Amino acid sequence: MTVTHNGKQYTASKLNDNAWKLTSVDKPRESFTMNRQQLQLAGLLEQVEGKS
Repeated sequence: MTVTHNGKQYTASKLNDNAWKLTSVDKPRESFTMNRQQLQLAGLLEQVEGKS
């Protein structure tokens, strides 16, 4: 699934119940892992869990 944050698009992949890996659509080598709390603070939790 694709999520948008600060005008950039990321592909979100669920690693486990608490962690997600976000990979930039434009730059596939740019990726990072966020847990549920970090996603909630960034405002992405609704986008990620709403579509899964």
